[in-house]
Amino acid sequence: MTMESVDKWAGKVQQSDNHFFERITGTNERDVVKEADTDELYTIKNLTLNGSRKELEALYVEALYTISHKVGKEDCESQDTLFKYVRSAFKGDQTLHNNLLLKAKNTKPPVVLLNVLLLEARDLVAKDVNGFSDPFAMMGVVPGKKLLTVDSPILTKPDSPSNKGPASPEIRTPDEEGKTKKEKEGVLHRFGGSFRRKINAKDKKGKNATTSEMIPAKLIKASGVQKKTLNPTWNEKFQLLVEDVSSDKFHIDIWDHDDESQCVVDAVSSLNQIKGGLKGIGRYFKEVAQSARADSDESTDDFLGCLDIPLNNIPTQGVEEWFDLRPRSEKSKVKGQVKLKLWLSTREERFGSDADDDLLDVKEHIELMRQFALYEIHDSGPKNQQQARRLSIQAVRMWDGVFPDVALTILRQHAVQGDITDVHKWMALASMVNIDISFSLLYSTLQNLLSKWAPMALDKVNKRNPKAIQFNPKSFKEEENMLSESISNFDGYCKRCMIEHRKRFAPSKRNSGEEFEYLLKCMKILRESEFYQKILPFKRPFNAHVEAFLSKSAEEYFVQVVEQYQDDDPCKELLKILVVINGTCSRFLHYSVPIKNIIRSDYATITLSIFDRMLSEYLTSEMMSEKKADLRTQMRLAAAQDPVDDDGLVDLICIHIAIVEFRNYKLANRVSRGKDETEWNTIFDRGIKKLLEVAKVKADARMTLSCQLDVSIATSEKDMRHSSSHIDVCHIVEQMTVCWERMDPSETMLKVEYSGKLVDLLCSIVISYSNRVLQQLEAEGFAGDLQQFIPSTLLEMLCSAINNCEQVRRSLMINEKLRLDDLAVQYEREGRGRPVWKEELERKLEACDSEICTHIEKVINQLVKRLHTQMKKHIFHLAWSPAACQVDDAIKPLIQMMDTELTAVHKVLLHKNFLRIMSAQVAIILQLLKECVDENPGLDPSFYRRLLEAVQVVTDFFHASGKGISMDVLETNPNHMTLVKILTTFQTPTDQLIEKYYNGLLRQQVTTRLL
Repeated sequence: MTMESVDKWAGKVQQSDNHFFERITGTNERDVVKEADTDELYTIKNLTLNGSRKELEALYVEALYTISHKVGKEDCESQDTLFKYVRSAFKGDQTLHNNLLLKAKNTKPPVVLLNVLLLEARDLVAKDVNGFSDPFAMMGVVPGKKLLTVDSPILTKPDSPSNKGPASPEIRTPDEEGKTKKEKEGVLHRFGGSFRRKINAKDKKGKNATTSEMIPAKLIKASGVQKKTLNPTWNEKFQLLVEDVSSDKFHIDIWDHDDESQCVVDAVSSLNQIKGGLKGIGRYFKEVAQSARADSDESTDDFLGCLDIPLNNIPTQGVEEWFDLRPRSEKSKVKGQVKLKLWLSTREERFGSDADDDLLDVKEHIELMRQFALYEIHDSGPKNQQQARRLSIQAVRMWDGVFPDVALTILRQHAVQGDITDVHKWMALASMVNIDISFSLLYSTLQNLLSKWAPMALDKVNKRNPKAIQFNPKSFKEEENMLSESISNFDGYCKRCMIEHRKRFAPSKRNSGEEFEYLLKCMKILRESEFYQKILPFKRPFNAHVEAFLSKSAEEYFVQVVEQYQDDDPCKELLKILVVINGTCSRFLHYSVPIKNIIRSDYATITLSIFDRMLSEYLTSEMMSEKKADLRTQMRLAAAQDPVDDDGLVDLICIHIAIVEFRNYKLANRVSRGKDETEWNTIFDRGIKKLLEVAKVKADARMTLSCQLDVSIATSEKDMRHSSSHIDVCHIVEQMTVCWERMDPSETMLKVEYSGKLVDLLCSIVISYSNRVLQQLEAEGFAGDLQQFIPSTLLEMLCSAINNCEQVRRSLMINEKLRLDDLAVQYEREGRGRPVWKEELERKLEACDSEICTHIEKVINQLVKRLHTQMKKHIFHLAWSPAACQVDDAIKPLIQMMDTELTAVHKVLLHKNFLRIMSAQVAIILQLLKECVDENPGLDPSFYRRLLEAVQVVTDFFHASGKGISMDVLETNPNHMTLVKILTTFQTPTDQLIEKYYNGLLRQQVTTRLL
């Protein structure tokens, strides 16, 4: 009989009583929740979140444009490789790719910008009498190539010979050449050398500096003045136009500010405020030029150092380090260092975009990173067909956030060209939370963001010197608002996830425990950050904040369960609610461990308290209901109705089991009891009594039907022999035992009474089944004396019968499941005396076990005794074989016969039954050897010595090197011990026996004297 046939058979038997015993063990959560939790996670099917072709193509062009105009020093993949990756990421065909690439290359090249973050300086020279200086910085880009002009001269190095010659020419790009008018209105200008301090200085001939010696005002940037310090801190950011990255240099001067006279920083500050075009600039331009061209001997005391950095040495990701300050001449006294962060970026005219959108770079970078992420998630699925059938595409949550080098190169270039920071990487990933991006990835990105975030990072208009930074404050305010909105949205998303954590992080979903832990970490690190306090200030402690959400989550979940499982039958509705709530409680550990480790709160206690309160409110409402079929009435009818309504009784028992389970969850987590259950207990006690009465009738009926439908379930000749009937009997015992373990009668005496009824029921069904099996065996011809040869069909039937009996005997080993010891302790604590009932129940179980063993041994003895005559012949041959014949050879026929008999049943019998057959064979052999000795007294000792050796051979055979009967059992067998003692005595010479006898008498006398 195949396993499929067994399932059909079991279904027929169980359907006979409408699955009564299967239902009383309590409704399973899967029986209530039709759509069980699965491992379904979000996957990527389309490589875009917005679905707009126009926007996607614009982003495609932006990526190609970025590759075409790479800036900074970087060793990376070839341009063709980068283009190929972009095409793959956007799923573009060759024609579309070529058209968009042509569009990107025909677009006007971007303007290169040098970004300077002036951080701090240290160990500067003291220039003032108080031992300090008042340092400030001036900086600009020194052109590497100069074109001769007369309209916009620039400053040359003051200590170089060219100072005495004509002015250095201005730098121009090819696009700007010939566009004099635009240059006069402030297009790209350059300067060189160090800046002088004095204003209105004159040259050595006493004349003012000429127009050809002026410094272009727009290219000079000045920092704020730090008073009385040799270790100033600025934290100011500047942007400078770059003409030729390959040849231009960055130059910076550090000066000591003089409050008594106008200085270069004042002049530059004024220049940066000019709004009147060239006419207004000219008035201040001359002052700065005169200062910078002033005689070096007049102002060397105020110079603190300078620095030149070739722009082609700046890597793509930028550089941040301490630089040594250098003197401008041998007379300069300079020491100390300045800390700078330098990086290159670009600014270009967008492709039909809104020119007023200052955050377009940021938005495009977020979209580009998101597009690459979608591609990597989609492309990182199974690599072979077998995996593809099992899991077509990798879940979004399983992506680790690692981009390939080629994608990192493109993103890094786009970030550099758009002056984009790690803030925007966070915003890109945070925008993907709706497709289930991993919280572990979000946590690492958020941690990196918050570790680097400082108030000045987004506050780009310097509060100490707002005129020094030439950026649009509006764009940075918008950028800060973007980040604030992203953080705020993410915070709201985390809160929603906490409310819905049972669904979003169900234990059945892959990696859900780790994801829930990282959700908590994200909330914690975000809540404790300065940025969060700035945009969403809260006074409540973080653990109280999370506990409030856990409470709200529990309330909303309970309400959802009640609404979802409404039923016209109040008992069924209550049962469904209890089953689902208990199923939720069983998964507490999945959430409580991370809550305990991170929040230091007790998840189970918080949730159970809410569940208990809301369940009490629900029951109170139902008990007070004015419906005709209210909950109280339905439960009373189920416990007392005669004839019994099976469905109503099963529902009542299942409700009781569910309430007991919920109560145990509360006790385990030290949650105090809620509603008084006295009235409920009375109803449940009646229901349990009724259940035991009904179960006995239904168990007898199911057992009878099972025996009538009994079939063999061995699938091959070498399989263990069983028949189908024992499965259902064992199942009845198991179901009733499990049901009893889950039930909890309200009073101790009721528990004692019902325990006795349960034991009587189970013993009765097992004994009845055992008797029925043996009766069926007798009816098939296994009765009386058997012939030596047994047909294989009858032998298989015999093996199946004793295996069935052994299985049901084992199922009755329920002492621990009945919890008799615990009940006896409770009985004594209540002062009810010695628990005599416990001993009586144990005796019943032992008697039942012994009776089944007797039935099995009776069948086995019949099987073995049929070989008695043949075994006696082999013993005779052993005893009277010639002395020259070795014992092993003489006993070989007997051993071979035993081996053949055991081999026939070895693989089809349970091991316990196989040992029983071996023990029965041993008993017969020992009996025959004992009879042989008794029939032949006074023979030569060699006769008995031969038999003693035969006993040892038989012992070793049945021990089978530890696989058969244990040596202890064999050697402590009373028949074995008696036989060995007799044979040992008979093989001993007479004089040794006499000596042994008198030695025994002497020992006895000594013992008597000592006493």
